[in-house]
Amino acid sequence: MDLLKLDWQSLAPTLDIQVDHCCEQVDFWALQPRATAAIQHWLAQEGRLLVLKGDEQFNDLQRLERYLLQHYFSEQPLAIHGVHYQFQPAGENAFPTITMRPAQYATDNFLQRYWVKSADYLDPQYLFGQVLQLANSDQLQLAAGLVHQLNGGILILSVAQLLTQFDVWLRLFSVLQQQQFHWHLDTPLQHQPCVIPSMPLQLKVILVGSRENIAELEAIQPDLYQFADYAELAAYSEVATEQQQCQWVGYVQHLVSAELKKSINLSGINRLYQWLVRESEDRQLVCNSPHHLLRILQGALMTQPQATQISAEMIEAYYTQQCYQRNLLQQRSYQSVLSEQIYIATEGEEIGQINGLSVIEYPGVPYAFGEPSRISCLVQTGEGEIVDVDRKNELAGNIHSKGMMIAQACLSNILQLPSQLPFSASLVFEQSYTEIDGDSASLAMLCVLVSALAELPLPQHIAVTGAIDQFGLVHAVGGVNEKIEGFFTICQQRGLTGKQGVIIPAVACTQLSLSRAVTEAVKAGEFHLWVVEDATQALQILLQRDLVEMPDTQYHANNRPLNQLILQNLEQKAETKPLFSRYFSWLYSAKK
Repeated sequence: MDLLKLDWQSLAPTLDIQVDHCCEQVDFWALQPRATAAIQHWLAQEGRLLVLKGDEQFNDLQRLERYLLQHYFSEQPLAIHGVHYQFQPAGENAFPTITMRPAQYATDNFLQRYWVKSADYLDPQYLFGQVLQLANSDQLQLAAGLVHQLNGGILILSVAQLLTQFDVWLRLFSVLQQQQFHWHLDTPLQHQPCVIPSMPLQLKVILVGSRENIAELEAIQPDLYQFADYAELAAYSEVATEQQQCQWVGYVQHLVSAELKKSINLSGINRLYQWLVRESEDRQLVCNSPHHLLRILQGALMTQPQATQISAEMIEAYYTQQCYQRNLLQQRSYQSVLSEQIYIATEGEEIGQINGLSVIEYPGVPYAFGEPSRISCLVQTGEGEIVDVDRKNELAGNIHSKGMMIAQACLSNILQLPSQLPFSASLVFEQSYTEIDGDSASLAMLCVLVSALAELPLPQHIAVTGAIDQFGLVHAVGGVNEKIEGFFTICQQRGLTGKQGVIIPAVACTQLSLSRAVTEAVKAGEFHLWVVEDATQALQILLQRDLVEMPDTQYHANNRPLNQLILQNLEQKAETKPLFSRYFSWLYSAKK
């Protein structure tokens, strides 16, 4: 089965670009053709509201502000646009009044000041201005807010902040619909001595937020998209082709040069790419968030503050430091395995026992890690029920239960068993005390069920992950890097034997971006990775037998296919069942 083994070169991805600084530097917006086209269309159609899915940190809002100013307003000087309010105090026989006229001078109080502006906080007075009144007096003064200073321009806001102050959104939405600004006092107890004329307000608004926050806004404003356009800032860039890779490299170089005043070499970009592939779990998609990339690059610079160029060693040092400061829970979990408080075998063979792989996530902890899980199966004469112990005790979710049912259906299909199974079985994740979910263990559950039925031992030095369908095809799973590294760490701490390894789905190869420790161990032949496309290949690796009869293959006692062994064992158990039934009936009668 060497053809199914991965070589060490395929475990960590690298870009196809070979020459440093071969790519023209590009900015963030060069990676956003959909969003920039949507903005251009929105402005041309004179839309009033645009909802933009994207990062909503203030730096990201400012980046959008600079883009709009540079591409749409750089050659448009501010005109005298707006209104002027004039207060007339009360006379002997007259009430105080406020009059409004179109703006004529640069000193008028409600004149347009900006084409585009992003707000870092949503104080109502900062946005909508306020009515100032002297104590015990009818004297009024109107203070302009940001919306007045953007009359004819664009206001950029964060959806997350709007959700915390929904009254601000209601007033802003009213302004957008009516294109009028109506004054009202901040407190109901305040006395307004005169009527303040409403002013025309030609305002555009761009709301930037995450998909979850936008969905929450839509839930409380159901008619949102009857009024607003929608577009997305792509959080990931495709790097499938050399041209796409060169564009992304040019973007990283631009980010380092413009924001950090440094440079980065190709080895550093490749190490950054490997880090980002671990996060995206796809070698053809990498993160392009400026906020996220700058956090990594600034962290790398902290390891060598005097450096003028970011290298792979600096990024690796920062990655190691981040793992060290975050992985306390991971180390505690592994220590429980190494001290056998949680029993995980990594040597020997056992019937009906296999090492599955899980990804552990704790609420509030921004770090996930892989951990082996011992899955066991017992088969006995029964009425055809396969008991999922975890699901039975409500420790497993619906997707896990679905995976168990698929494994059962797959085995019944391959073995051509009747709908009423001629055996009973119980499967359990041993020493699992918290809820589990997902179908990534369905391949392991099928293998352990086959082992118990065929009464053949499974090697404990091989762990398995993969989701299967009813036809036995193996599909992708999440967290494959963390799962492999979790089992590798346990094996490494106990001592690598040269036999240990992990079986993964073949389609998961595009997710691989493994640590240097795993790569070096595979290179030295101390650890192995096998890729499989179907359950037959996985069982061939584990049990060294075909699942069903293959053409042009001679079978004998030592290589009989698994289906023959299983059917033979089931027949033998069916024959002994009446004998046991008669024995226990006789014993029960004798006791009476």
